[in-house]
Amino acid sequence: MAKEKKGWLRFIPGGVFTTTLLFGGTYLVRMMFRMGWGYRKDFFYILRKKGIRAAYSFFYTKFFVPVGEGAGAGFYFFFGPIVRKFPKLAPFPKYIEIEHTTICPYKCIMCEHTYWKDQEKRFTSFEEFKYMIDQFPGLKWAHLTGEGASFINKDFLKMVEYTKTKKRASLYMVDHFYDPNEDEMKKLIDLGVEGIYISIDGATKETYNQIRIGSDFERVISNVRKFIELKEKMKARVPEISFRFIVLTLNVHEMAKYIDLVASFGDRKIFGDGSRIDFVGNLEFPETKHLSVHNIPEEILQATMEKARKYKFNVFFSHTEPKRNPPIEQCYAWLEPYVMMGGYVISCCNTLMSNKRTFLREHSFGNLFESSFTDIWNSERYRRFRETVNKKDCKVPVICTGCRAYDFSERAKRYGVDEEL
Repeated sequence: MAKEKKGWLRFIPGGVFTTTLLFGGTYLVRMMFRMGWGYRKDFFYILRKKGIRAAYSFFYTKFFVPVGEGAGAGFYFFFGPIVRKFPKLAPFPKYIEIEHTTICPYKCIMCEHTYWKDQEKRFTSFEEFKYMIDQFPGLKWAHLTGEGASFINKDFLKMVEYTKTKKRASLYMVDHFYDPNEDEMKKLIDLGVEGIYISIDGATKETYNQIRIGSDFERVISNVRKFIELKEKMKARVPEISFRFIVLTLNVHEMAKYIDLVASFGDRKIFGDGSRIDFVGNLEFPETKHLSVHNIPEEILQATMEKARKYKFNVFFSHTEPKRNPPIEQCYAWLEPYVMMGGYVISCCNTLMSNKRTFLREHSFGNLFESSFTDIWNSERYRRFRETVNKKDCKVPVICTGCRAYDFSERAKRYGVDEEL
């Protein structure tokens, strides 16, 4: 592996690093080209339905958004090494992830929310959301996210509507899809939400209900089928419908069967040419470490990929590294800020994976309700962070020490941790 990393693998971003390690660069390039070519249909559909600004935002998402859901990252795939070497070239972000909820009635066994003891649990109001998102002029992409259930926030669809109709930004979301009713599904389609990642962590009721405690497999499957039915009835090309499966000791044996489950919903023509299936590793912390699968058995991988080829699905693997993560020097997730509940700005979503939210608030770069994002982005500390995060011979920024996507341990051993960053 060390020999490989000295070659072309050093240019591969973290989000597709595992996929490349497992199946090679040819597989990755072929799949990304197929997805990129398919985006043209969605682009012209959005242009016809929503206008030039919305279509341009979709184009921007697929080629210039670095790492988030729906991002194509074509620009940074090729020019990321230049931006990492010369961080002053990093553009003012036109993409943002904002938490709008930390309330959830479910007790999923791998989710940090289940194990919180002292975290604030509340909804972001529409007024708060508007105040924050308006600080991003020229916004092109937004991911409305949170440690909670989206549709139980009464203002959630108002936020979606504002992002789509006023900001004209592409919008993506991740949801377990237990909560939405038919009217809410229709609203998502009518507004032209570009993409939804539906999390279903099992191919059978027995496995799923054991993991997503409080949710119900049959209701989720019924909602997915209803959503697809509505999308076809409304003759809509978007949202792209993608699926996410968190690989755990309890469900790893169902990975191949999961491909069959997704195929029972439809094909890429129905889901969207840019749709994908993501197999994501457990984002472990002490309470969930025992659930992690650090090496997916070869026979399971092969059976899964045989099914994927059969149905012509785009399949990605992330945080399921067979050996280890790429080094932090290859990171460019820091280009994409994440706003925690209450307006706290941190470098990216990868730092959330440590279940240390109090720590992250304390080390945030600022708060949008106290300073403008422009002032936060241009602050001395944030600039110094961007200048050092990718340098091999610098201390590791302390805010990065909970990262699950990139390996910081070797550099930290050699140069230490910068407690100021």
